[in-house]
Amino acid sequence: MSKREEKEHDELLRQQRTLARFGELALQSEDLDEILNEACRLVGDTLGTDLAKVVELQEDGETLLVRAGVGWNPGIVGQLRLKASRGTSEGHALSTGEPVVSSDISQEKRFDYAPFLTDHGVKAIVNVIIIGARGRPPFGILQVDSREPREFTDDDIVFLRSYANLIAAAVERLRVFGEMRNSNQELERRVAERTHALTEANRRLRAEAAERERVQEALRSASKMETVVEHLPVGAALVSPTGQIILANPEFRRFLPGCIIPSADARLGSEWRAFHADGQPILPQEFPAARALRGELALNMDFVQRGAEGDRWRRVSGVPVQGEDGQVVAALVVIVDVDEERRSTELQAFLAREVNHRAKNALAVVQAALRLTRADDVPSFIRAIEGRVAALARAQTLLAADRWSGADLHTLLRGELSSFLDDHGSGLKVVLRGKRLVLPAGAAQPFSMAIHELATNAVKYGALSKPTGRLTIEWHVERAPGAVLRFRWAETGGPPQEGPPTRLGFGSRVLSGTLRDQLGGKVSTAWESTGLVCDIELPLDRIMRADASEFEGESMEGREVKTESGTTEMNE
Repeated sequence: MSKREEKEHDELLRQQRTLARFGELALQSEDLDEILNEACRLVGDTLGTDLAKVVELQEDGETLLVRAGVGWNPGIVGQLRLKASRGTSEGHALSTGEPVVSSDISQEKRFDYAPFLTDHGVKAIVNVIIIGARGRPPFGILQVDSREPREFTDDDIVFLRSYANLIAAAVERLRVFGEMRNSNQELERRVAERTHALTEANRRLRAEAAERERVQEALRSASKMETVVEHLPVGAALVSPTGQIILANPEFRRFLPGCIIPSADARLGSEWRAFHADGQPILPQEFPAARALRGELALNMDFVQRGAEGDRWRRVSGVPVQGEDGQVVAALVVIVDVDEERRSTELQAFLAREVNHRAKNALAVVQAALRLTRADDVPSFIRAIEGRVAALARAQTLLAADRWSGADLHTLLRGELSSFLDDHGSGLKVVLRGKRLVLPAGAAQPFSMAIHELATNAVKYGALSKPTGRLTIEWHVERAPGAVLRFRWAETGGPPQEGPPTRLGFGSRVLSGTLRDQLGGKVSTAWESTGLVCDIELPLDRIMRADASEFEGESMEGREVKTESGTTEMNE
């Protein structure tokens, strides 16, 4: 190997290490400024420049703020704003989406450069777009500046684009988390307001009960009391010291349809099947009515009521009603339906955990792909990485579109094989056969990565590399004893095969580490004379049960580390 080749090899390794190191920070840090400043420091060290910065596009779409950077004088980072006009390299990069390189700005005729660059002795500059999420404008630009004229190589540009994409992923992850936090804060505010209103209502009811004279006479004149209770906007009832329901308004009867008024059989608790959040039944002495009859004030206790409508959350309060002698003569029970409120809170928490889990797992997969992918040159390496990241992104998009509940298999396959298919899901080279199937959320990402590796293998070495090649994909679900997906990938008409390949690569790690180890499925491959046949079995019931539990699964990266060397692999 020549010295030039050795130097290029060393630079590639240094860039890969930087990508991996920054990927770890982007996965773990919750501080965007820390991520951006460390990104500038690492990229400056890697490319050997004194200066680097991230400029953030502002809401007006025309102004850029120097958000982070290294090597700049005080008053630049966090304060200096630039105009992204047509005559600037920044404006050109934002309008075209392509990197902009100026090897010697003193000789540059295309753009005007801000005075602060020349004040810092900048001679050369390269701009790379930090993309935004789907449907969103770019976050900004990653800029690397050199105090010496410099020819930035194609390898440098490829490295910087990959680096900027990692920054974009970190920015999007923190943006989503911020939106979820804001949503939770708004929900908490609304819950607090509603709780405060209910507390105020209970306080007024207690004040009325305390001020009411001759409560015994009022209780005997139930018709008068009934007029008050009947028109309350919440479920309300009066319960005697024996537990008998004296009167109840229509809303209370809706909550407790089995109560009969008046009757010795109508006792609160005989029809009220209520449970704590952990599923434990509420004992009779714990009911707010029972506590109120003991003289306690029991406000805003949330229970799960089990009835004909299913399990629903109720907020129950019990207020003691005292006679003129100070003794408790009844309990006022107030019930409010808070099922939507509680379930919205639980859904927000679930989505926050799911987004966090999926985002961290996605970044872990990107790290693993960066570390384990091998290629003969940098362009091949980039193509392989971009394909794998794109497959991961497609799976994430499908999951997000269906609120993380699953991903459509047919849509997933079309995303990988779109260039070989028509609008009906078939083509001259590829045929899809199977009924519509939604993969569980836990299977979507691993299955997408596996299909990508099979497709890459087919395009590079298999049936899709030849005009005469054909690919048939078939699937169906067997329902007994449990739901099992049987999926077949069959290639024909490809290059002659002398047997299975023996070289290790990333592809079979995906098939083994995800479909078999992670999802508990089965994978069998056979190399026929002119193509690969791959049969996959996935236990859908087991995967769906795992999705319903805590997010405790191992990352794809961890599974790949466990893969034994010597296993037959397909793609690198």
